[in-house]
Amino acid sequence: MQTGSRSFALVSIATAAAGAAVVVLIAGAFTVLGSRQAAATMKFTQDTGKPCTFCHTAPPELNDEGKKFKANGNKF
Repeated sequence: MQTGSRSFALVSIATAAAGAAVVVLIAGAFTVLGSRQAAATMKFTQDTGKPCTFCHTAPPELNDEGKKFKANGNKF
């Protein structure tokens, strides 16, 4: 291997590693900035005797039963 091609290979590896690091940092930033605190509590399951899936299909989104429950002041 010639010195010039060895330098090119090292630069290529370094560039690929830097690109991978940037992707990881961007993904991490989106994860941190895109997350939000859940408002649901286990208290509702304890108070109503219903599982979380009664009101949620994909938490925190409410299904029709969950929307009725919320609209009625969290009462059935």
